[in-house]
Amino acid sequence: MRLLMIAFTILAVSASAGCGMTRNIFYPGSIEQQQRFATLHDPYPDNVAGPEVVGGRPLSFANPQPEPVRSDYARNYFMFGR
Repeated sequence: MRLLMIAFTILAVSASAGCGMTRNIFYPGSIEQQQRFATLHDPYPDNVAGPEVVGGRPLSFANPQPEPVRSDYARNYFMFGR
């Protein structure tokens, strides 16, 4: 009985420790929220990493953020540094 209780406790703790704060795929947010999210994560091709993809970036995203800004965002997002 004790072993069963320990197994149930471990199962309950591991099931409740899943990923939190996921984005809602059924309501992605307003247009402004989606644009801010796309600006932070920049899903469009990077011209520095490879050959330029003509027409691969919309006009409003023609100038991606500089590398220090992108790396600073990743560091702060994952709570590294500061």
